Amino acid sequence: MNISAQDLELFWVFNAPRKSIPASRPLVPLYRVGEPLQRGRRHWPTGTQYTHGCNGHELTLFLPEIDDRHVQDVKNGEGEFAVIARLPLIVLAYRFGQSVPWSDVPYCWHMQPAHYRVIPPLELSPETRALLWVTLVGAHDGIIHAQRGMTLAPEFTRFLNGAIRAQACMPFSPDRCTTVISNLLIAHPCTLDRLPLAQARTIGNQ
Repeated sequence: MNISAQDLELFWVFNAPRKSIPASRPLVPLYRVGEPLQRGRRHWPTGTQYTHGCNGHELTLFLPEIDDRHVQDVKNGEGEFAVIARLPLIVLAYRFGQSVPWSDVPYCWHMQPAHYRVIPPLELSPETRALLWVTLVGAHDGIIHAQRGMTLAPEFTRFLNGAIRAQACMPFSPDRCTTVISNLLIAHPCTLDRLPLAQARTIGNQ
């Protein structure tokens, strides 16, 4: 989701599209290509959700028009990621191939539903790689068009997980969060403007 200073409608997740099952390690999501993301729901706001729950890291893209290029780029194209941590705000930026250009999504641990407020454990090895599940959903049909699991580089994993742990341990102030968001958007109004601020970047599956 490209976020502009004029449009502060951030896609926080209050009405989660699926339930997580407690587990000691990330699980394969229970929803599959060709199925609705949520049974009985056919319309979603255009935008992006990023969550961290019992299934690990998940990025869900809701696009109004999906063609073969989007499907192939999400399934097989180069995926690149960047993270900006200006606590209490975390911003995850991403791109897939040529059809899904750089965009980003804000994340706040305190604003997730209870079953998504999972704190990442400390990495047991310097080579630990997080797994990010990417799901492409039609905003106007609710159907999953593509899905892919991508590993994140160890350095990126440590930074992202550490930022979430730090965010979760901070006292939550909605006013402070809103101020940080507003200041970031005013100074850097589009994703490409914000990319130089990233403290960690990686290409998936490398």
